[in-house]
Amino acid sequence: MPVLDFKEISEAHKGTGLQDTFELFARDFLSFIGYKILSDPDRGADGGIDLLVEERRTGVGGETLVKWLVSCKHKAHSGNSVSPKDDANIRDRVEANGCQGFIGFYSTLASSSLYTNLEGMKGKFESQIFDREKIEAKLIHSAKGLMIAERYFPQSLEGWKTENPQPAKLFVEKPSLKCKVCNKELLEQVDPGVIQLWSRMRKDYENEPEHFEYVSWTCRGHCDDVLTRYIRGQNKNLIDGWEDISDVMMPTIFIKWIMSIMNKQMSGVGYSDEAFKNLKEFLLQVFPYVSRHLTEKEKEIVKSRIKIPSYLGGLSYED
Repeated sequence: MPVLDFKEISEAHKGTGLQDTFELFARDFLSFIGYKILSDPDRGADGGIDLLVEERRTGVGGETLVKWLVSCKHKAHSGNSVSPKDDANIRDRVEANGCQGFIGFYSTLASSSLYTNLEGMKGKFESQIFDREKIEAKLIHSAKGLMIAERYFPQSLEGWKTENPQPAKLFVEKPSLKCKVCNKELLEQVDPGVIQLWSRMRKDYENEPEHFEYVSWTCRGHCDDVLTRYIRGQNKNLIDGWEDISDVMMPTIFIKWIMSIMNKQMSGVGYSDEAFKNLKEFLLQVFPYVSRHLTEKEKEIVKSRIKIPSYLGGLSYED
């Protein structure tokens, strides 16, 4: 599903004072991906050209400069593709402006007939098309690209940021949570694994407070099993609980975790020095991923989880 709604950019043929925005966007985009801007957009007679840009190519034989004619067509509001009628006389325009290449910068798609025309002129000059999908793909995969996208597509980017959260920059060091078995960086994986919480077995649940001996985190699956076997081999009088780290990283569930910890400490729950140290480390490292809005998917998960007991002592997420 597309991220950017090109309709956020004003129509080019209406005199609103913003009719040049799509051409300005093209200038900023092409500069971002490495072209040198030779001529900026203006409202005078354009001679069949919206922008002139230059590409510097470096090879074994030295440097080569390639001059490109850029044609901007903003048809997102109608949804129509760009036809040969919309972008006519391409060869004449390229040659008249002393260019070696043609760039079609379109907010929709080039029609098949336009592609056919360009293919027929392949021996005369180079050509390339930046359609809405190619433009979007380049913008949303880099920090600088996202800055440009936010300037021209503020509403689209606000929704995208909510559904694709990034860690808040709260500390000097980048957040890090490495698997206790294989040492992989969990926070860089699609599945950040699980956190295990090991407590002593109790004979008297009413009078004997819960006590956590170990708090550890691992990759899901093999590493999780390795750590479980090791801890059980060390002490058979421990029972384990666990949580998906991805769940704890959800803002609502993180808050419930904190409330659970505080409530249980008030009731006398204890921790070994190592367990408490690791618990604090875990909470600090995941918090930058927590300080954000819930995604739509996470909202549904939270609704389904709200009555499920927490493994931090059997407290429900509603407490």
